[in-house]
Amino acid sequence: MKKGDILDIEITSAGMEGEGVARVDGMVVFVPLCMQGEKVRVMVREVNKKFARATVIKVLEPCADRVYPLCPIFYRCGCCDMQHIRYEKQLEIKKANVEACLYKALGRKIAVDDVRGDGVIFGYRNKIQVPLAKIGGRVVAGYYKGNTHEVVPFGEKVREELGACVMYERGMQDMLDAFLSYANGVGLDCYDERTRKGFLRHFVARKVGDKYAVVVVGNGKKLPVERKLITALTDTGRKFSLYFDSNVKNTNVIMSPDIKTLYGEERLEADILGVRAKVSPLSFMQINDGVRDMIYSRVAEMIKAGGEKVVIDAYSGAGVLTNVLAKSADKVYGIEIVKEAVADADELTEGCGNTGKVKNICGDCAEKLPPLAEKLREKGEKFCVVLDPPRKGCDERVITAIKSAMPDKVYYISCNPATLARDLAGLDGEYKIICVSPYDMFPQTKHVETLVCLERK
Repeated sequence: MKKGDILDIEITSAGMEGEGVARVDGMVVFVPLCMQGEKVRVMVREVNKKFARATVIKVLEPCADRVYPLCPIFYRCGCCDMQHIRYEKQLEIKKANVEACLYKALGRKIAVDDVRGDGVIFGYRNKIQVPLAKIGGRVVAGYYKGNTHEVVPFGEKVREELGACVMYERGMQDMLDAFLSYANGVGLDCYDERTRKGFLRHFVARKVGDKYAVVVVGNGKKLPVERKLITALTDTGRKFSLYFDSNVKNTNVIMSPDIKTLYGEERLEADILGVRAKVSPLSFMQINDGVRDMIYSRVAEMIKAGGEKVVIDAYSGAGVLTNVLAKSADKVYGIEIVKEAVADADELTEGCGNTGKVKNICGDCAEKLPPLAEKLREKGEKFCVVLDPPRKGCDERVITAIKSAMPDKVYYISCNPATLARDLAGLDGEYKIICVSPYDMFPQTKHVETLVCLERK
């Protein structure tokens, strides 16, 4: 097999990235936008020692689960991976991926619940961050084509047929349309990664309650003619705050800490299960409000039902989940290494009236957890640990600290089945898995959120 070969193959399984998988003369071939049971004609685009990657030329025999994508640019845009798959089948694939990761890491089959969702499979994103490019002399916004930095603009066809990208609600498109009208009206150019010249880099917008936080990311220190953009956004009739983020570094990181408020409030207020949090453009928030609330509620319910009076919320960030859990426990400790996030958590705790119930600790969880746990054990307290780490999972030192702390239960929220399985393997000797519950935080994509409950043996 070599690059450029044209092959007719049968897809025999699904991969972790939502792609189809075939075997040709002992070689594993990954083919995006294909499903198990289909026969396809492909072009080989990459060959390695153990696997190859190919691109579909034609679907020769489609399977029954293939559907017509709602978005007219789905096959060119890199935003979603699974619009071509019947939704119920998407959930089956995600469940199978979680099962496969656990089996690979633990060496045995683990029972996994069916994937749960809130029924909203389009328009669920509360945030967009899209690259900007100049095409045909005009500033456009879109998503990167898969495995490239080539911007695929949403274009007039998407607006005519759908009104907006199907992944976020209409108000986001109103904000984006107003911005593009401004950018083209004042003649702004766009950043070029190769030359490191040009101004506009990204457009970011997040819906918080009934308001929008709009951020323009630019390769410079000031947004030109900002009053014109404020007027354009005001004309949409929607409530908003406007920010400019100065990102002058040669980096793939979208936003820098150098951000200024140009109009409106520095932070917008979000109500998350009764916790009223102040959200800045740099704050982390789950992109799916409905499914986030399902997961947070489930953790709170399990803690209350389990009788754990004390909770340690590791990776606690700005303290939203910490304060949600304060409704189900007598005492909650939040541990977070970023001091700015801890300051936000302290402010949130005070605003929620939880100063007596919540204590936020600034520091490395691997260092702060063991002595805190020892003090709790000396008092005879029954406690649990909640983990909600970034996509890379827990630091190995944190897993060691948990085993040293010996909490009665561990609740692990993960957005990456592979790193989740790795970390569960690290806890396997001391803890048994009570339940594994995947949630469809990201419909139409390969991603899945998973909640695991573990109990000390």
